[in-house]
Amino acid sequence: MELGRVKCRYIKARLAPGDLVEIDVKYVPGKVENKRYFQFTATDVSGCWRHLEIYEEQSNYHSVEFLKKVIKLAPFVIKSIKTDNHSIFTNHYTGYMKSSDPMNPRLHPLDIFCAENGIVHYLIDKGKPAQNGTVERSHGSDQQRLYGKEKVSSVEVLKYRVRLWNMYYNDLRHCGLNGKSPNQFLKEYQLTKHRNRQMSVY
Repeated sequence: MELGRVKCRYIKARLAPGDLVEIDVKYVPGKVENKRYFQFTATDVSGCWRHLEIYEEQSNYHSVEFLKKVIKLAPFVIKSIKTDNHSIFTNHYTGYMKSSDPMNPRLHPLDIFCAENGIVHYLIDKGKPAQNGTVERSHGSDQQRLYGKEKVSSVEVLKYRVRLWNMYYNDLRHCGLNGKSPNQFLKEYQLTKHRNRQMSVY
């Protein structure tokens, strides 16, 4: 007997700002003052708002410090984050699975911080960067419109340009937001949320 394929329809639920924030690291092309630098990026899946920071290293410490900054600066409450399986984000495939006590595995500092702050930490499947597509696509814009231009002379200039580009990006109109900028999307979302709350009172 031949079995037919079952076709499933998936309905994409509309996320609210802060429901899911994708985090990733991009290598800054080339060297600045003979050093390698790393761009940490957080992108809200709902409205594309994002924050960038430049660090000299990528480590467990920097992943936690970066998330702390994003929490402080984001104009919404972060409920969950999604990262790849790099060791600065998780030890699920390294220390976690090899723990001497399977019932009490050694947790990654980022997972501990997320648990302490009520944030769910999702991991993409191994070798599937497209599952972090929002932040990956934003890195393409960085490469084309920021790093594809003239080289920077110092880390101070690099951080300054990244800060300006981040501000510009959040005010840039996006096709995926029907021509609105991330900041405009957030403003309208807050107004709609406030209006709906007022209506529910009456």
